[in-house]
Amino acid sequence: MVPIEKENAYQLRDHLHRKVAESAHSDPFKYSFLHFLGLSKNGIPTFEFSTLSLYQRCAISGLGILEETVSSQDVSRLLGQAAKIDSTPRPWVSDVFGVMAMKWLVMQMNNHRISKEFEHWISGFLAQQVSGDHLNIFEKDVAAYISGEESTVYASACVPLFLHYRKIRRIDDHQLRLALISCFMREFRDQARGDASAALLSVMVYVFDQVNQDVAIVPPKGWSLDDLLAFLEHIPVGLKRWTWEDSGRTKGAKPVKWRMENEYHVQNLLYVLLAPVFNDIADEVYLQPVGQKTPRVDLYLPSLHTIIEVKYRKDAKKSFQSLIGEIAEDASLYRSDVNRKDARIVSFLWDSTRATQEHAKFKEGILKIDGVNGCVVISAPSTMHE
Repeated sequence: MVPIEKENAYQLRDHLHRKVAESAHSDPFKYSFLHFLGLSKNGIPTFEFSTLSLYQRCAISGLGILEETVSSQDVSRLLGQAAKIDSTPRPWVSDVFGVMAMKWLVMQMNNHRISKEFEHWISGFLAQQVSGDHLNIFEKDVAAYISGEESTVYASACVPLFLHYRKIRRIDDHQLRLALISCFMREFRDQARGDASAALLSVMVYVFDQVNQDVAIVPPKGWSLDDLLAFLEHIPVGLKRWTWEDSGRTKGAKPVKWRMENEYHVQNLLYVLLAPVFNDIADEVYLQPVGQKTPRVDLYLPSLHTIIEVKYRKDAKKSFQSLIGEIAEDASLYRSDVNRKDARIVSFLWDSTRATQEHAKFKEGILKIDGVNGCVVISAPSTMHE
């Protein structure tokens, strides 16, 4: 992913937000849209709803932020109006964001007749606006969504990400989402010298904020999968100070031994080591059931879209062959989850038996498993003995 100059990006975000807030102050729909996106600090709009035009009332109702709304008769009355009066375009002709809110209102009403009226209504102006080159690429993408084209290939990154974060059209392919985020940041920077509408800038700021929550723009500290593997491989360097005392270090103190007796002990150790770097780390994440089985991920790093599968070899009773079988089964189950099917998987084994002569062959076998991208094997410190 393209590195982001965060300070500049955040400064631009604040600049655009102030610009939008100032522009939206006197426009009921813009102000409502800002509130709808969670970008308004002033609470629910306080304008007199009944004094607004029929179009504004319908569009604002589609945002679902007010208790006041419109009747089906009002909606039908609007949808029966022509796009022009005496060759003068009506307000909605060039207002794709307001028309998008109208689409949401119609969807909420779940009325077949009104849905057909909406389709006929937009046919009177939307395609003409797109073909007439009156809209920029973002507005054309919004128009494509309004038209209901399920297989749309969007020209921008902003609009599909907006639809994803609003849970309208999810992007389950994580790598595709990362690619879109990279493109979006270029689009976002371009707004510093652009002249976009207040509604589009609102969407830009909203997507920027969601991206930060999603993947923090770039993985923490700029880490890649190779960086993660290198970090895990170097854990033994720190284990030389693992606490395993034969006698107390201070007068009268009992000896302390940090025992690693279970798989969850290893999982906890990795959590302690990784959490300061990956503040989005999650442990014991349950995935979609597969029949009677509910897979559970040991550790998940969303910003790297990486699963860490933890294994513990206590003694020779747990063979390396059986460990390979367990990891292969786990990887297959993870691939069945729609949100993790393209996640990278790293296997981490803590070997209390210190069977180092087997480690190379074990790693070779693990890396042949489809979908496993890395394997790290750590032996318990030699000082850890009874």
